[in-house]
Amino acid sequence: MQSYRVLLVMLCVLLASGCGAVNRGIQIGDGEHVDGDVRNVNGAIRIGRDCTIDGDVRNVNGAISVGAGTRAGEVRNNNGAIEIGSEARIEGVSNTNGRVRVGAQVRVNGDIKTTNGAIELAESVSVAGTVEATNGRIRIGEGGHVTERVATTNGAIEIRASQVGSVVGANGHVELLDGTHVEGELHMRETRGTQIRSEPPRVVIGADVVVEGPVRIEREVRLYVHETARTGEITGAEPTSFSGERP
Repeated sequence: MQSYRVLLVMLCVLLASGCGAVNRGIQIGDGEHVDGDVRNVNGAIRIGRDCTIDGDVRNVNGAISVGAGTRAGEVRNNNGAIEIGSEARIEGVSNTNGRVRVGAQVRVNGDIKTTNGAIELAESVSVAGTVEATNGRIRIGEGGHVTERVATTNGAIEIRASQVGSVVGANGHVELLDGTHVEGELHMRETRGTQIRSEPPRVVIGADVVVEGPVRIEREVRLYVHETARTGEITGAEPTSFSGERP
């Protein structure tokens, strides 16, 4: 009886405004307008193309997909993937257990964060905030712009032909490629405890890359700097110069 009452209360909260469901999926058709939040528990949320969601999109135990050209508030998930279609406009993205994939030319007016899951940004994605993962890789495609830091603890970072505020890594490779511009520092944090990797991570600063701030290395790495790259002061590691596409 108690569990039934809890479920009933949750359902009432979900349906009080916007669009909500429990133990079933939510499907919003192309071009629809939702005046409020979209919330769900135990089921997928699928939002079509060119929709307008005046509130946030939140889910527990199910995937979220947002169609191309849709405008919405924050997209939040706990236990499920998040997919954002091309040219969407979103206020922020966060996920606890699941990957985040963002399509080309998306604008995010806030952070993109995951706890356990990868973050993949397609070409020309703009993020007015941070891109951060705790356990998962980060990939940023060409033409991207992240105003603040790109950071992960356990996972690789790959950034191509993009502009970012700063880069922070720890237990994973870091590759800055194809003329990427880092406005601040590149920082490889010291790690404690048991190390999983048998070899130190590689840090590659590729052709025509600019790191305006310092390169601070606090752990063992293999550091490669292209002969055409430009960086601030390098401390904590001896760089190896290379030419060509990769060392």
